[in-house]
Amino acid sequence: MYRISLFNIIIGLIFIFVVSGCSITVTDAPPPDIPKKELPVEENKKEEKVITKIPEPLNIQNGSFEKVYGWLDDETVIYSYNNEGKYFLESYQLFSKHHEVIFTSEAPIMNVLIHKHSKQLFIHTSPYSHAAKVFFTDFKGNIDFSTEIDSYELIYEWNETDPSLMLVTAFFEDWSYKVHLINSKTGKIKEIEDLQPFFKWFNGNEILEQDWQPEELTFFAPVLKKSINNTSKSEIIFDEVFRFDIFANNMMTIKVEEKNKESLIYSFFDMHHKEIFNATFPNISQYSDWLIPFYSFIEKSSLFVTFVPKKHDSLEHYNEGFDLVSVDIKRHKKTTIFNDLENKPILCSEEGDLCLYGYQYEQVLNLNTGKIIQLVH
Repeated sequence: MYRISLFNIIIGLIFIFVVSGCSITVTDAPPPDIPKKELPVEENKKEEKVITKIPEPLNIQNGSFEKVYGWLDDETVIYSYNNEGKYFLESYQLFSKHHEVIFTSEAPIMNVLIHKHSKQLFIHTSPYSHAAKVFFTDFKGNIDFSTEIDSYELIYEWNETDPSLMLVTAFFEDWSYKVHLINSKTGKIKEIEDLQPFFKWFNGNEILEQDWQPEELTFFAPVLKKSINNTSKSEIIFDEVFRFDIFANNMMTIKVEEKNKESLIYSFFDMHHKEIFNATFPNISQYSDWLIPFYSFIEKSSLFVTFVPKKHDSLEHYNEGFDLVSVDIKRHKKTTIFNDLENKPILCSEEGDLCLYGYQYEQVLNLNTGKIIQLVH
């Protein structure tokens, strides 16, 4: 069992919650003759065809809506609701209004992950305050594997190349933690030692983590690569960065440079650590570090979509709203899609025409038409 500083746990949990639900995908690096330079934001220019269909609002006849969790396909989402003490997970086709119950539970549904490449679900329920029960199912709710995990809080990362593998960090009330590797195919669970609690899968058996030092108050740390089969050895992938993420065959770092503390620098790399493109936006300071606005990634068009403040300011004083901006990693281009939105969670479909938006994903943004549709009334 490991212990880390409460400070590092808090900033890690905040970042996980900020980026949870981010879409992941595979993109290609641009041709080498394209210069790597910053281009101005191109206002409201879209090359995609305009989708004119309007999603039909979700109407729950019996029960209370809880949350939308993501996309089963480009037109179908899954959401949960509770009714008379039972909890239901249901699919909903946005245009035909067809809905179908996938899963029911006596315990509250805490979260649902959707595996993009295998049509599987990971369902996290909480039968007790000190324990979680998790299920691996198909899109119809047929259970492949389930287990209980003692924990006060769970953080998990699903392997995109092998859907049978899930790494789960179980936190306890004193903020000590254990990292478990679940193999849903074999039914085996084993503890993995010498890992930080927050990490990302790099490939089939390697992970990336930031090398946060216990009890050290710091906002930057190097990114290490480790094999889950031998966590005692590591390789430095990036030097001191603020945060990082992986979108299948792309890596992203977020930095704040000493010479320009009023900006966030998003840098995108291929899996060989070669930089593809970078984009700089004004940042918002919060307490002693910086706000990372919510973001998503669109597979079909290789677009990174994020909220951008209109200027640098502090979180306490900033009140001018955010623009939703896309960063085309292949074409080295930035485009403003929406103006004056709130910084809220966003999750785009694979095609990228529609994005779920809001703390319960209760709205839909049409990136082609600029319309905002209330999904849940």
